Amino acid sequence: MGVVVSDNFSNKKLEGFLNNAACPKIDNESKAYRHLVKADALRIKNYFWESIDEYLNALKYDDTSLDAYIGLGYSYKQVGCVKSALDSFNNAKKLAPFDKRIYFEAGCCYCIDHKFDQAIAEYKKALKLYPNFLEAKFNLAFAYELNNQCFLAIEEYTEIIEEYPEHAKSYNNLGSLYMKLDLYKKAIKVFKDLIKIDSRNPRAYLGIAICFDKLRDRNIALRYYKKHLKIKPNSENLPYILERIDELCRIKSAVKKSHLMLVS
Repeated sequence: MGVVVSDNFSNKKLEGFLNNAACPKIDNESKAYRHLVKADALRIKNYFWESIDEYLNALKYDDTSLDAYIGLGYSYKQVGCVKSALDSFNNAKKLAPFDKRIYFEAGCCYCIDHKFDQAIAEYKKALKLYPNFLEAKFNLAFAYELNNQCFLAIEEYTEIIEEYPEHAKSYNNLGSLYMKLDLYKKAIKVFKDLIKIDSRNPRAYLGIAICFDKLRDRNIALRYYKKHLKIKPNSENLPYILERIDELCRIKSAVKKSHLMLVS
């Protein structure tokens, strides 16, 4: 029994319908999704330029794809195209104005571009949306530091340590900042607190060694330099540390010899 065609349904229309059923057309939304999936896979494998092409293809078919704009921003950031990354994240903001990660990523881009005032503003927006956003808190503190707003940075690092006492990066940055400001005793306290939560943190021991060295407490400095090398024997600072240890040992020996001569 054949197909019955009514008067309102022409043979031409039926032929077209059957052809479409046999070879279904892929709509723009499906095309965009395919390019997006491929782009994400390429980005995960660190093929950033190739992923950029695919994200752009996805946006040709769907210019409202939030994930495509965000992925495009990530990839542009990775290849150093900061302005293009910011354009992508700004487009994403229009689609999702309450997504904290977009403001965070924009802040990172501004930091890379040394536009610290703008970076600070973006991190603050992210924190306004989500006050417990630890990465944004830390990056805000670091942006203050890079912007030479050192005391604001100290406040932020201190607040993070109070709220997240296991956050080693904040201890390290705060201690290093105190050193930069020649506040060596404060730096020593921070680095010692860091050792309490991470007893094998090589930066903490090196920081303490340098601080005691600056304070001319050479014996303690020598001890901490050696502790640093015991934990990290292949330290990137190895030649300088060995040279300083040798100098301190010679100073110690000279002082001891001088003392013996005075006693005798």
